[in-house]
Amino acid sequence: MTRITTRYVVKNRAGEELVVPSLDDLHALYAHGFLADEDLVRQERSQAWVRAGDLPALHGVRELERDPRKVVSLVATVAVVVVLLVGLLRFLSR
Repeated sequence: MTRITTRYVVKNRAGEELVVPSLDDLHALYAHGFLADEDLVRQERSQAWVRAGDLPALHGVRELERDPRKVVSLVATVAVVVVLLVGLLRFLSR
């Protein structure tokens, strides 16, 4: 069985276009900052351009990178929960 992949066309502010071979590659380019939110993206067979920042498939990719405090908050919360669970297990094992 052959898997059909959709290629994407990206256009930057200067009007330069790049063909991206798959959604995974588009996702990686966006996640690593090679694509700006203002760059335009369309499926190869489509005529409709969409801002990369508005593309549903890329939504949330940069969320943690934009606000590192979220990562610190998440790690701190997990640490507190682990400490509480260890304390509860020690209390219950007495």
